Amino acid sequence: MHVTPTYIYDKLYSHFGPQHWWPMDKTYHQKHKSDPRFEVIIGAILTQNTAWINVEKAIINLKEQKMLSHKKINDSNIDSLKELIKPSGFFNQKAI
Repeated sequence: MHVTPTYIYDKLYSHFGPQHWWPMDKTYHQKHKSDPRFEVIIGAILTQNTAWINVEKAIINLKEQKMLSHKKINDSNIDSLKELIKPSGFFNQKAI
């Protein structure tokens, strides 16, 4: 039998069910009609080489400025974005 990552995922999912591990604010995403999966992507990028508490600060900054969407980040001024994600460290690299 050939074991694939999908097979392993399916087995784990069927045994443990959904984990709801991401501390997501669903109300924010409903209110702003944003995709909550994008928050996971941004969090995964911002968490590199930093503590999660600092990522949370950066995500809060993005939410306060209604910038937690790929379009708004893409359309933003790079210096403004750097300032918002500064708590996550390596903001010059992460903003690019």
